[in-house]
Amino acid sequence: MASALELDRRERLTHWWRLRTRAERAMLVAAASLFAALLVWLMVWLPIQGDIARLTRELGAQRAALAQARIQADALAGLERMTPAPVREVRAAVDLALAQSGIKASAIDRTGDDLRVTLDGVSFNALTSLLESLQRDAALRVVDLTAAARVEPGMVRAELTLRR
Repeated sequence: MASALELDRRERLTHWWRLRTRAERAMLVAAASLFAALLVWLMVWLPIQGDIARLTRELGAQRAALAQARIQADALAGLERMTPAPVREVRAAVDLALAQSGIKASAIDRTGDDLRVTLDGVSFNALTSLLESLQRDAALRVVDLTAAARVEPGMVRAELTLRR
């Protein structure tokens, strides 16, 4: 039954098309072509143009980010080539870093390969500078850090464990 309807519709469309004059057929083909071109323009060309404009705007920011990443990668490569001055005694390196930072430790204890340092009152900024200098100059890294805020703004009580 459905195929009879399809045949009937196809036959009606074919009959309708044959009844049109040559000029009418040309006009219908031209209108259909214009509609197809308009559809392609709206569905394909305009989105492509919008994406090109957006990507062009983002390109500058992407290039700046790439340049910054290259600078940072070069800086990291330079850090890898730098070898810290060998310090034989870990305690001497910590004492030197503390003296240079102007920080007094309340206790320094050795536990195996680790060195446990307690700082009763130190500014957070000074603590981060101390940790950076220990890493950079003495190749000591923090394996455990506990920092508790003090009453004074920006001050902490810190207990840290250092290891080479």
